[in-house]
Amino acid sequence: MRFTESVLAYRRSRVVAISVVMIAIIALLDWKVAREMSFGFLYFFPIFLVASCYGQWQIAVAAAICAILREVFGPYNHIYVLPRLFLAWGSYTAAGWLVRGVLANFQKVREQLAEIQARDRLLRDSEEQLRVLIETSSAAILTLDGTGSVVQANDAASRMLGAEKNTLLGQNIAGYLPALAQVPSDSGAQLFRTTMECEARRLNGEAFTANVCFSTYAFSGARRLTAVITEPESTVSDLPDEQADATVILTNLEQTVLRGIFEGQTNKEIAGGLETSESAVKSTIQRLFTKLGARTRSQLVRIAIERLGNEFQVGRAAKATVSDQKIFSK
Repeated sequence: MRFTESVLAYRRSRVVAISVVMIAIIALLDWKVAREMSFGFLYFFPIFLVASCYGQWQIAVAAAICAILREVFGPYNHIYVLPRLFLAWGSYTAAGWLVRGVLANFQKVREQLAEIQARDRLLRDSEEQLRVLIETSSAAILTLDGTGSVVQANDAASRMLGAEKNTLLGQNIAGYLPALAQVPSDSGAQLFRTTMECEARRLNGEAFTANVCFSTYAFSGARRLTAVITEPESTVSDLPDEQADATVILTNLEQTVLRGIFEGQTNKEIAGGLETSESAVKSTIQRLFTKLGARTRSQLVRIAIERLGNEFQVGRAAKATVSDQKIFSK
C-alpha cells in the first residue's frame, strides 16, 4: 500500500476535519489577535496535511480558500488585493505540490527498497539451493578461472581426483584433465557449451577416462569455465592415439566441421553455416572418424581442443581437396 494511500484509505475524513479546524483557528487568530502582523504563514501547515493524501487540484482548492481567508481576516488594506491574493495562492499551492512530490518520491524509494530486499531474499535462496545441489551431486563439478586454475570444487570432484578440496583450489587443471586446460580462455575466445571424452589423472597418477560436459562464460569481466565430470563404468581408455591425430592434416571443410562439433552445433546447424546438405556434413564427420581414429563426437571434441592452438588459430589448414568439392556439389 502506498504511503499516501495509507492515510487516504482510513483517515481521509480525519485529515479533512483536522485541516478545517486548523484553518479556522488560524483565521480566528488573524481576526481577533493580530493587529500589525498576519498569521497567514500558518496556513502552510493545513495545506501540507491536505497534500499528504489529496491530489493537485484539491491542494489548489485548499490553497485558494486559505489565500482568501488570509486576505479577509488579515491586517491588510484593500490596495493591491488581487496581486497579493494571487501571490498567496501561488505560494500555498506550490508548497503543497512540493510536499506531495516529496512524499511520492519517498514512497517510490520505499517500494524500490522493498523490491531490492525481495530480490536479495530470492537470490540468497537460489544460491543456497544451488550450493546444496552442487555439494550433493554425485558428478564432479569444477569451476576454473581464465588461467585454468580451480576456483570451486565439490566433494564429488575431490573424491574423483583423489585430492582434498582445499588442495584442488588454486591448482591448474592441466595436472588432472589436460584437455580441459587447452580450452581457449582469452577475452576474444568464443563461448562454448559442449561435451567431450578425454583422459584424466588422479592425484596418485592413476589414469582414467572422463566424460566432461563444460561451458564457458563471462563472470565480472573475466572468463570462467564450469565442467561437470563423470567417469564411465569401464575406465579402460579407448581414446584415439594423441600423437597420431595431432599430425593428421585436415582439409578446410573437415576443420570447419570439426570446429562446429566443438562448438556444440548439430549437423543441421553446421550444414546451414556451410550452405550445404546434412548428408555432406555426415559424410565429412565419417571421414573425420576415419582420419582421427575417433569413435564418438565426444572424442572429436577433445581432438578439436588440441588442434585449436594449431590449425584453427595459426591457419595451418590444407587446401580443400577434390573430395571436398565433390561433397559440396551433392
